[in-house]
Amino acid sequence: MEFIDFLREPDIGKKYKKTRSFDLMEKDNKNNENVRKKATNSPVKEKIKLFFKKNLLVIILILLSAGAIAVNEYDKKNTETINVVVDPKLLTTPLESQQTQEKITIYVYNQDTRAVEEREVIIQRQQNLIEGDYINEIIKNTPFLTENMKFQSAYSLNVDGKNTTIIKLNEAFSGLRVNEELFNGFTQSVANTISKNFPNIQGINIQIDGEAIIQ
Repeated sequence: MEFIDFLREPDIGKKYKKTRSFDLMEKDNKNNENVRKKATNSPVKEKIKLFFKKNLLVIILILLSAGAIAVNEYDKKNTETINVVVDPKLLTTPLESQQTQEKITIYVYNQDTRAVEEREVIIQRQQNLIEGDYINEIIKNTPFLTENMKFQSAYSLNVDGKNTTIIKLNEAFSGLRVNEELFNGFTQSVANTISKNFPNIQGINIQIDGEAIIQ
């Protein structure tokens, strides 16, 4: 029995050598396969990198365009509609404005030059202008008058055979009597304005609280 076992020992050694050789070959095959895979993947990666380098600007522009489109669509969906109503008066053309306005001539006392000066003013066009329309413009354009000084009324009478207009001013004008220069300048501007625009009037009577000044 011992002799037989001794004879078998060489066979066991051969078997071990064969097994070891097979393992080495298998490892070599795996290494070769990995090398081939790396070699195969390497050109693909290089191509991808090269593509991105060449087309980087195009890609950025595409992304920016896509972003702009997305933002625009979002705004369209989320923007509320605002209805604006325009005042028809604001749509009036300059020509229409001119047709609804007119120039009139008045006289205003200038305290700097101490003279009654002729002046043109623009007012809303009216069918019939009366004395009060002119007097109101004189009051408006006379700087030394106060806001509480108002025109009250005007009417015509035949006084001593003359067509005379009676002009009534409110009580506040009595304070203007303190300054004779300004008071006389104002009354003269009224007289000149009425005489120029109403040639048929022969006399003017300005009354302040029952007082009368004959021009």
